[in-house]
Amino acid sequence: MIIAQGPLRVSLFGGGSDLPAFLTRNEGAVLSFAINRRVFIVGHPFTHRRGILLKYAETEDVTRPRDIRHPIAREILTRYDVSDLDIAVMSDVPAGTGLGSSSSFTVAFLAFVRHLCFVPTTPVDLAREACEIEIDVLKEPIGYQDQWASALGGVNVISFAGNEVRAETIGITAAAVTALERNIHLVPIGAPRSASGLLARQGQQTTAGSKAERLTRRMVELVDVGRQALLTDVDAIGPLLHQAWALKLQVTEGVTNTDIDALYERGRKFGATGGKLLGAGGSGYLAFYVPQSAHGQFQTNLVNRLDFTISKTGANVIHES
Repeated sequence: MIIAQGPLRVSLFGGGSDLPAFLTRNEGAVLSFAINRRVFIVGHPFTHRRGILLKYAETEDVTRPRDIRHPIAREILTRYDVSDLDIAVMSDVPAGTGLGSSSSFTVAFLAFVRHLCFVPTTPVDLAREACEIEIDVLKEPIGYQDQWASALGGVNVISFAGNEVRAETIGITAAAVTALERNIHLVPIGAPRSASGLLARQGQQTTAGSKAERLTRRMVELVDVGRQALLTDVDAIGPLLHQAWALKLQVTEGVTNTDIDALYERGRKFGATGGKLLGAGGSGYLAFYVPQSAHGQFQTNLVNRLDFTISKTGANVIHES
């Protein structure tokens, strides 16, 4: 039995600057951190039969890897020529909620298969191969940040220049880590959805000299400001998130709706100094920054929240027997 995991992530600043359409003419950056909500891959080789039994939201029972319908699982098992497996996928949070679960699945599945095949693996190996599979091979209209956030773990500034990626771990104090964990409140809004349509539209609108390109550049500028806030004054994160959310609303249509707007204003009414919707838009989790002095009123009035801690560990194999 092998169990691999990939942490989900909370992206604070710079979202959208990791899309290939933006990176053709610009450099991007995001500030994000991994959390202890994870995607798990659990499996073992068959001893009594042949083929692949893959269980996720659906169940597939096939003879060969190339017969699998799930595109990411099919690509990984085919490229490593792995078969005769019983595999189950489990997640702490549903897919399509803005926490990067698709890429967490990819890096966890790669960690599982590479371990099974005795392939030496680093976090950078996982991140790069996950990007190659999702963006280059499967042509998903997504960016590069989620794969790196899940593979690395911790709090990072991830920078992009073309298809080159550089990651810098932010060495914040234990007190700052605690403040992030206590003061950022993840509140669900709407039903799970696929981000592909919104991301594809954003990519199409990010043309040379476009409004979307100019706004995304301004969002990148907030990454360094956010980094300094983490190092010197964590409570400054709230107003910065409010600035970033105002910019994101102007980048493309469909990011928000009346329900999201109402919940955002409600959070602000009860003590949040800022926040943003995680992921491409439309639904998911609103990440509110709530100073400690306002915790009581916020928690009384917004009771449905996802608790988390920051995960220092990135994707890896956590059990083998």
